[in-house]
Amino acid sequence: MASLLKQDDKSKDLEPEVGSKAAISEEPKKVRAANKDQLSPFASVKLSVFLMCLMALTILIGAGVPQESQGGQEKVFEVFGNQIAEWLVRLGISDIYHSPWFLALTATLTLNMIVVSFQRVFPKLRLLKNTLPFFRGQDILKLPVHHCLTVAKADEQTALIADLSVRLTKMGYKVKAEGTKLMGQYGLVGRLAPSVTHVGLLTLLAGITITSWTGFNGFQPVLLDEKLNFTDSQHSKLWIGSLPKWQVRVDGTRRENYATGQAKQWFSNLSVVDDKGKVLHQGEISVNNPLTYENVDIYQSSWGLAKVAVSFNGHVRQLDLRPMGEKYACFLPLDQDTVLIMSLASEGKSLRVFAKRREWQAPKLISEIQAGKSIKLGDVDVVFEKAIPITGLQYKRDPGLPVTYLAFGIIMIGVLLAAVPHRHVWVALEENKLYLGGTSRKAKVGFERSIDNLVEKLKASFTLQEQERVDQGEEANV
Repeated sequence: MASLLKQDDKSKDLEPEVGSKAAISEEPKKVRAANKDQLSPFASVKLSVFLMCLMALTILIGAGVPQESQGGQEKVFEVFGNQIAEWLVRLGISDIYHSPWFLALTATLTLNMIVVSFQRVFPKLRLLKNTLPFFRGQDILKLPVHHCLTVAKADEQTALIADLSVRLTKMGYKVKAEGTKLMGQYGLVGRLAPSVTHVGLLTLLAGITITSWTGFNGFQPVLLDEKLNFTDSQHSKLWIGSLPKWQVRVDGTRRENYATGQAKQWFSNLSVVDDKGKVLHQGEISVNNPLTYENVDIYQSSWGLAKVAVSFNGHVRQLDLRPMGEKYACFLPLDQDTVLIMSLASEGKSLRVFAKRREWQAPKLISEIQAGKSIKLGDVDVVFEKAIPITGLQYKRDPGLPVTYLAFGIIMIGVLLAAVPHRHVWVALEENKLYLGGTSRKAKVGFERSIDNLVEKLKASFTLQEQERVDQGEEANV
């Protein structure tokens, strides 16, 4: 984007600089100085580049630091430790996209882009209405690409001009004629590229602003049969949005494994319910397949086993499980020297029971219990009731997303237009001399080849002889 701004800021008028009286003269210095004085400080391209660099740096920091809206504040402490994580939370880096800094940066960049667009870019659209003059032969010889041909037969002159007009039209030029002079213009639509790109950038900033002021997101681990609410949602400190009054209940959740036992996919069956428990919407989600209700997207972010329900002589207890690599385990002290360890690989697997005493080097396997089955440990009847999974749900409302998609489409059109070369061709037939030349701002080699090919076709159809080219510097010396 910065390169487009610089290129547009330095761009010249539509008229080529041919150094002749026929060419449109440059704007007087006093007028240019007066126009420059009228520019707002926010119209500075250097300011645009500086703000974009700050925005890119902010996004990189946000990508490198776990955000509370994606994995919760606990993830920040897990990655960086207590001391560093406290500073990250205090400075707002762990929630940088909702910080006043990000809002202020977005607002300043938006103001800068608006001022640049209306004071520097959009006014240049008036240049598209400028009518270019017809050049004389001597003016055409000063163009970067030019040819001078001698017309051997006088009766071919009228047909030659008509043929040139037809050929240039077929090549895509918009041709104008004045007697024995022609002027052709190609790719004028390419001059719209800076304006279209700026419209796209302004639309993109509008989408970001809408989301920043009215959107929200967050992450919440939810146990089976419990509900997700939005009270802990992350949003801007300066916020004018509203949170949903409905909740999301987890009716079921499961993990699909590969043959090796590795996790393949996570699934959760969700129900959207109101404050009275009425089901408003239902659906199954998995990774990259969210549930959407009232413009809120709910994603499957993580999955695990949170508790294991075990009954001891008919008394059911829910023991907290800890992730231990690819397995989960809970620890139940029996006395000062003995610990009962229960290990579970995944939901649907058997519960393995270990015992560990202080004098033992490693735990010893006592038994395995299938779900719903029981074993006898001394005079205690132990029943493996069930494993209780927990599903990590990530949610977001991004009302500016459609505007953002539209912005990227407009920017892509602007980039495509920037690839269209803007070209001019002038033709003058004076006495028995045919002068043909032009300019191109882009693809100059291709433009020169197209003019050379056009000359070769003319030589094949008419009696023409090309004179030796004279460079502008050599002509001045003469």
